Amino acid sequence: MIIDNHFEQSDVLAAQLASDVAGLLQRAVEQRGRACLAVSGGTTPVLFFQQLAQQTISWQHVLITLVDERWVAPTDPQSNAALVQQHLLQHRAQEAFFLALFNDANTPEDGFMMCENRLHELVDQLDVAVLGMGNDGHTASWFPHSSALGALLDPLSHGRCYPVADQTPPRMSLTWGWLKHCEQLYLHFEGEQKNRTYEMAKGAAVEATHVFDSGDIHAMPVRTLLQGEVPLSIYRS
Repeated sequence: MIIDNHFEQSDVLAAQLASDVAGLLQRAVEQRGRACLAVSGGTTPVLFFQQLAQQTISWQHVLITLVDERWVAPTDPQSNAALVQQHLLQHRAQEAFFLALFNDANTPEDGFMMCENRLHELVDQLDVAVLGMGNDGHTASWFPHSSALGALLDPLSHGRCYPVADQTPPRMSLTWGWLKHCEQLYLHFEGEQKNRTYEMAKGAAVEATHVFDSGDIHAMPVRTLLQGEVPLSIYRS
């Protein structure tokens, strides 16, 4: 099921998304004793992070990780981990545990197994994932026609992450094989161009049944989320 929420103002969107995500995380804590949230980088989620950080939930029982990461040091301005530290792990959310995807290996290929093992050891269930979208129709680090797409989008894969070597800088990304088991996915994007991209992505569906062929998906990987397999709430402005 896909729910499309369209907001006029970014601050209203951020406040509502933060409230909805916080509610799901708190429910997971109450039901399972813990919760896991995966978030994306870029400039779009900053307001959302700042709003979420002030929500009253049991943050000491919440693990936060990333949907994807550029393979750069946490001190690099391009680091998604740095963005999370600066804008999300503040206020009440300082009590959350943060699991980075980047490690000390020289390349994501070299650091892949360490990252995969850490995800297996520390995360039993993804409760909420908030993904973004680029103007080219990528989400996570699933880039159009990337050589890594076969592994990243394999619905039968048991891998939780996979290196993306054909981008600059190279990256590590969560896989669809794992994200598809998440309790709730969100797609958050803003701006005219991204709204046009979203309409193009929807346009390839066969008679609104959310069925895409592999060529459609490899051209605009965000279509993977629009197949309707997993509960998806879209928050856009």
